[in-house]
Amino acid sequence: MIILNKDFYPDDWALRSYFVRIIRAKNKCEWCKAENGKPHPITGSKVILTTAHIFDDIDRPHNLLNLAALCQKCHLNHDKRKHVRNRKINREKKDKQILLLTNNV
Repeated sequence: MIILNKDFYPDDWALRSYFVRIIRAKNKCEWCKAENGKPHPITGSKVILTTAHIFDDIDRPHNLLNLAALCQKCHLNHDKRKHVRNRKINREKKDKQILLLTNNV
């Protein structure tokens, strides 16, 4: 399991993730029902279930009711707005850095 920001996750994250994916969701995407480890019915790629935060900006983001077992397609679709926003922010930062470099040369 890859965790990008370990400070964000509680110590029992592995147990919570396991419960959501395997016990509650029965090894299937909770939104489209694609089965973990099998070809996705739409994309054909191998399904890898992840545990997604449905709402990030709440007091208890790791509450089991705020977590869902999602395939890659559903997880990426859910996070699409956040990814677009982050790309825009990063592009603007990069543009500012390039502008600063060209002005200092």
